[in-house]
Order: sequence, then structure tokens, then C-alpha cells
Amino acid sequence: MKQFLTSTLLTAFTILSISADSVTTKDGSVLNGTITLIDQGDIHIETAYAGTLILKQNEVETLQTDSPVVIRLQSGTKMTGPVTASSGGKLKIESADGVLETSTSKIAATWAPGSTDPEIERKSRKWTYELAANLSGKSGNTDKFHLGTELDVSLKGPDDELSFGFEYEQGDENDNKTDDRALGSISYESFNPKNVGWYVQSALETDKISDIYFRSTTGGGIAYRLINQNAQTLVARSGLGYRFTDFESDGVDNESSATLEAGLEHTYKYKDLCYLENKFYYSPAIDDFGNYRAIHDSSLRIPVGNGESFWIRMGIKNEYESETSAEEKMDTSYYTKLIYSWK
Repeated sequence: MKQFLTSTLLTAFTILSISADSVTTKDGSVLNGTITLIDQGDIHIETAYAGTLILKQNEVETLQTDSPVVIRLQSGTKMTGPVTASSGGKLKIESADGVLETSTSKIAATWAPGSTDPEIERKSRKWTYELAANLSGKSGNTDKFHLGTELDVSLKGPDDELSFGFEYEQGDENDNKTDDRALGSISYESFNPKNVGWYVQSALETDKISDIYFRSTTGGGIAYRLINQNAQTLVARSGLGYRFTDFESDGVDNESSATLEAGLEHTYKYKDLCYLENKFYYSPAIDDFGNYRAIHDSSLRIPVGNGESFWIRMGIKNEYESETSAEEKMDTSYYTKLIYSWK
């Protein structure tokens, strides 16, 4: 009986070892698992002992798959079938139409049958949604309440993005209003292959604490992607706009002026551990450069758990109005927000 069980286990282990995909590196190492994707020079192999490993394609000598995969070569040729390693570092792809011999370096991408070519996936536009909330309160010697919510919706492709945003803040301390603000915005931005593009944006806002009954801001101009990498982006914008402000206080004249616009937006991703986001916006009136608005926002975004749905964003935001009927020209806020993101 022991011999039978031992033989059965060894046979099962052998079958599993044989049926697994394998990758052989140029230094002779062999990794067994399941090849889930080859894309942009990386080979993704899922292993039972170390999770998903990502190997550089130029460091791999040969590979083979137990199940059929879809393969796109550098030449554009596509085939579906299992891959076997042959002598001299060559690969054989067996399909219903015949056998093709190639090499690892000539593979542009592979993916599972029924899935989408990763290049097409990258170039397609996708809707993303984010809901953020910041709720805090205190009772006792001081009664304090603050509610902040944000909803961001965007349709984003590799070279353009359509965004909608809504923000709302309400707060009071000892029956005195500390926050009473709402903002709605829409923007569109598009780039050509040389990273030069254009943008348009518009926003409607009310902020009674800053004595703003109603404000509309519209602008557009040119944009340039100074950095456009997976881990880091930097976009500079410059254009013309129009700003109209109706103040709460009686006797204060409405502001209506054509404006210049300048902005910088920077993002940096450190592995998958955190995201750093920095934004700066400056808009002076054309007829009076001393009348301007400046906004700075820096935040750190950290994932909650192992998924990509929940995040914590901590940051600081400064808003400066050179011409305002409010008591203070500078508003500085420190915030911590819980974000739920989905697609």
C-alpha cells in the first residue's frame, strides 16, 4: 500500500512538473509555473512558490508552454498554439495552420486565448471612478463637524482624457460655519505622438466662507508632457481664460476679467506602495497682474490592503486670492481622505 501511494504521488508530481510552463534564462536557470503574459520586454510567470515573477525578455534563452497561447511577433504575425523549445535556442509554435520556428527575442507579446492583445488594451479608453470622503467630528468643550466629499469620473486613453469632478465641503465649530463650499468641473486634454497637446477646462464654484456666491472659470491652451513614463509624469500647461466672480457681500463689485493660465501637474509612483501627486495653478488677470489666483496641492496616496480599490490620501492645499472680500487671502487646508476607486 505504501509503495502504491508513493508511486501515485511521484507520478502526479511528475505530471504536474511536465505540464507546467517553463522559462530558461541565459545563465541556465529554469523556472516552472504558468506564463501569463509577455509584454513590453517582460515575461510574467506565475509560480506556486514565489507568486508572479517578472523576468526581462532579453535575459531569457528559451521558454515553453503546456497550453495554447496567442503570440504576436515583432513582424506582426499572430499565431495561437503551444510553444516548445527546440535546439539552438529556437522556439516552435504549433498551430492549426502549421509550425512556425522563431526565437524569444522576436516575440512582441503573448496572452491567453480569449483575452485582449495588451497593446490594444493600452490604447483603449477606459472609464474610471473615484469617490473620496473625509468625515470628522468632536463634541465636549468644543463641538466640531466636518464633511468633505469628492467624486471624480474620467474617460482616459493613452493620449487623451475627459474628466468630470465634483467637490463638496460642509463644516462648523461651536455653531460657526467653517466650511461651506461646492465645486463642479469638466476638462479635456489631448496629446499628439510628440507629447504636445491642447486642453480646455471649465469650473463652477461657490464658497460662502471665502465670500464667493458664484464663480465661473473657463480656459484653454497648449499642454506639453515633459515626462511621460509609467512611474512618473510631468505636464506643463499655458493658456488663456475668463473668470467671473459674484461676491456674497453687498457693495462689493463683481469681478469679470480675461486671464492668463499656467499650471504644472506631477505624479510619481514608487513601485506599488505609494503615489505622490503635485499640482500648481496660477492665473493672473490680463489687465492687472496684481489680481491673481494661485492654487497648490500636494498629496501622498497609499493603498489600503492588497487590492486597488481603497486608498488613503493625505495632503496639504493652499489657495491664494490677491483680490478678495474675505478676511484672509490665503486658505491652507490639511486633509486625510478615504478613496474608493472602481472601473
